[in-house]
Amino acid sequence: MDSRYSAQRDSYRLPEEGIRIDLRAERARRRAGAGRRRQAPAPQRRTPPRTAAQRPTPPRPQRTRPSTQPAQRTPARLRGLTLAAILAVAVLGIAAAVGLTTGSESPTPPPPTEVAAEPAAVIEPSPAVEMSIPSIDVRADFEDGSCRVKDDKINPDSMREACTYTAEGKPYALPGTDSPDIVVIAGHTGAGVPAVFNNLYDGRANEHKVSIGDKLYLRTENSGDEWLVYTATDLHDPSKDGLEQDSSIWGEGPMPGRLLTISCIQPANLLAAAVRNAVVGWQFDGVATAPEQAS
Repeated sequence: MDSRYSAQRDSYRLPEEGIRIDLRAERARRRAGAGRRRQAPAPQRRTPPRTAAQRPTPPRPQRTRPSTQPAQRTPARLRGLTLAAILAVAVLGIAAAVGLTTGSESPTPPPPTEVAAEPAAVIEPSPAVEMSIPSIDVRADFEDGSCRVKDDKINPDSMREACTYTAEGKPYALPGTDSPDIVVIAGHTGAGVPAVFNNLYDGRANEHKVSIGDKLYLRTENSGDEWLVYTATDLHDPSKDGLEQDSSIWGEGPMPGRLLTISCIQPANLLAAAVRNAVVGWQFDGVATAPEQAS
C-alpha cells in the first residue's frame, strides 16, 4: 500500500479512549438534513420547442345543450294578475287613442239650411212657336198669328202646323207663366193623310192616346230656350155641336194656367164625316230647359 495515503487514513482514526456518540442527536441531525434535501427544488427540464406538426390541435368549442329541465311555471294566480294588468294597459291605450282621434277631428259642421227654390222667371204671354208631347210622339210647329175661323168654327190653314186661338170679345189667352185664362191650341187630323194631331186620338179604338199625367212642353216667342210645362188633367170627346156649351171643358169663369188641345176625331170609316172633337185639358206646372225624351 502507498504510504502517501496512510497518514490521511490515520487522521480519521478515532482516539483510543473512544468518543461517546449521542445517538438521539445524530438521528435528529440526519432527519433535518433529509428534510432539507426534499425541500430543495428539483432541477427543471427544458422542453425543446415543438414544431408545427407537433403542436396540438386546439379543442373544438362544445355546444351547450339547452337545459332539459322544465321552465319554472308562473303560478295561476300570478298569471291572472299579469293578464289583467296587460288588459288594463291595452284598454287605457285604446281610450287614449280614441280621445286623441276625437280631439284631432274638426267638429262636424251643421247640415246646410234648406233653401227654398226660387220661382221661375216670369214669361209674359206670347204666341206659341213649338210644342212637344213626348209620351205619344207628337211634335208641332205653329202658324203665324191666331187660328183661322171658318163658318164660326176654328179651322187651321195648314194640316201640318198647329195654331193658338185668340179673338176680341173672347177670354182666350196666349201661353205664358201668368196667363189669365184658358189657352186654346188647335190642329187638324187627317182621314188617311198625315196631319199634325193624328196621334192625339185613336179613331179605330175610339180612345185618347194621351193619359192623365202626361206632359206637354210649349215654347213661345217670349220663352226663348225655355219651355212651359203642362200636365194632362182631363179628357173629353164631345160632339162638334156641343163643344161650345160644355162647361166641363170651358169652366164657369176665368181659368188661369189651363190649356186645351182640340182636334177632330176621324171615324173608322174614312168616308164618314168627322162629327166629334178630341179635347184634352192641361194645367201649367212650371218651366223646363228642354222636353223630356220619349220613352
